[in-house]
Amino acid sequence: MSHHSEDPERLQDPDFLSKSALLFKLRDLRALKVNFRSTMNEKDVIPDRNVDFPREYVISNLHRAELEKRDFDLNRLSNNDVKAFVNTLHTIVMNAGIDIGTSESHTDSLVADLLFCVLAFHKWPLTVALHPTYKFAVGEVVVSAKADFVISNQTYFVLVVEDKHLVNVRPTNDYGEPQVLAEMLACGEENIRLARRSYNMIMFSVRVISTYVTFYRTTINKEYWDELGDGCPRQQSLTIFRWPGNSSDPFEGFDLAEPDGRRSVLEALCKIRHYLLNSD
Repeated sequence: MSHHSEDPERLQDPDFLSKSALLFKLRDLRALKVNFRSTMNEKDVIPDRNVDFPREYVISNLHRAELEKRDFDLNRLSNNDVKAFVNTLHTIVMNAGIDIGTSESHTDSLVADLLFCVLAFHKWPLTVALHPTYKFAVGEVVVSAKADFVISNQTYFVLVVEDKHLVNVRPTNDYGEPQVLAEMLACGEENIRLARRSYNMIMFSVRVISTYVTFYRTTINKEYWDELGDGCPRQQSLTIFRWPGNSSDPFEGFDLAEPDGRRSVLEALCKIRHYLLNSD
């Protein structure tokens, strides 16, 4: 059904929303007046910071073509932490399109390695919660969302979503972007619950599908939260910026199997980390 033929009253009725982030679809985006927008400007999504990042993981001569080789030799690398990271990358690339379940569990491991070991996101005052379940309300309707990794500085969250929970990773569902929205709103409502008031907040999200990484950022205004409390928004809307890429296609994201992709992802995550450590 095209959205031109949808009953506008149904779009404004929260009872027709999907009740779980896993089931969120493009129709739910329209009901919540949310638009994903690509940007070519990194600063629309990533905080403008001068940061150092772990350059030893870039490995300028390591490309996807080498990671695809079964006889890839890890011993060419001297750093054991880098070896562990590259070994997981190698496994994901080798299994791409073959064993989905295995590939997803390895992507989970890769994201965990990035957050815990490579970039120290789980270092006070930052904390990483694994698979927390949060909820948000649209009027009287409650939507639940189980995120994979939620990083907090006790106020802000950056949400990392990997393909293990992106059930609807298909072009017809914008490769899981509706789920990204639902998890942003659920984490945002958790912020509001802790603060005991609604307020303007910046939210970040990172989508990792196989080795491809896309970053998202939005500012959710107090007025949007207030309308959400009464039901589907009537006046307020929400724009989520996507970087890089011209569409939701994960292949337009940064590829961790390539040096430039690793550099871009490491640098962007370090900038977000710096932002989280220096914002109240």
